[in-house]
Amino acid sequence: MKNNMKRLFGVLSLLLLIVVLTVKCKKDEPVEVVQEVEEPKPIVVFETKLPDPTKFLEVQFTANVQNYKSLLWQFGDDSTSVEISPKHVYRFPGKYHVVLTARNGQGYSASQEINITVVDPTINYSICGENYMQTVGGIFSVNLEAGPGADSAEGSKKLVDGDTKSKFLQAGFDGTQRCTFELKTPQVVGAYTLTSGNDAADRDPKLWILQGSTDGIQYRDLHTVSVSPWENTNTGTSRNQTKLFHFDNYVAYKFYRLYIKQTRSATVFQLSEWTINKKQP
Repeated sequence: MKNNMKRLFGVLSLLLLIVVLTVKCKKDEPVEVVQEVEEPKPIVVFETKLPDPTKFLEVQFTANVQNYKSLLWQFGDDSTSVEISPKHVYRFPGKYHVVLTARNGQGYSASQEINITVVDPTINYSICGENYMQTVGGIFSVNLEAGPGADSAEGSKKLVDGDTKSKFLQAGFDGTQRCTFELKTPQVVGAYTLTSGNDAADRDPKLWILQGSTDGIQYRDLHTVSVSPWENTNTGTSRNQTKLFHFDNYVAYKFYRLYIKQTRSATVFQLSEWTINKKQP
């Protein structure tokens, strides 16, 4: 009996030794590391052109892209493409930020970004169309009024009376002057004019924003000016001088607001006339 136990113990000890040695050998085997070959980095270059000048909204993008697996065009108007050299048709003229990004199989990327301006070559920027304040009509209001009232000699109604020799003067200017015209029916305004006062150039507007709204509550900025366009002279041609401004807008707003934030230097604001116009006759 004792001999059998000894034999069994010996067999078990031998088996345990074999297992230990086998595990040790496996642990000591070198691990083969496979080195990933680095792919060439992408290279991106592209150019633009108008295939047909009469179709100014159509822009041809031609790319030279190397070492890529995928690419993406972003045309600046919420449109995209994965074609190598797409032709994109914009809905409206304007300024657009275009980005082409290429990636290789390992996730490395390269991109090129440019700003393009899509312009209607038929627009004559020296003229504008009808003044909707006169042809459509509506209601004019201001948040800061002349002391004697809207109907006074220099009251707010002078700003939209069609007379460039009269003026609206507000002596308590605080950077929040808002002049609003609510049209009887919504119109697509693409231009406007401002006529300077007859004296005191320091009262001229310097910083303003033209805004549009469909409901009179939420306004969208349509055009911003940050440098006074009139000469800083109290007499001469800069007085009662009309300046014309064009901007890109394709929405028929019912409310248009002139938000004056700064004059040239005075705490008194004056302006002779304001019109909102059709972009072209």
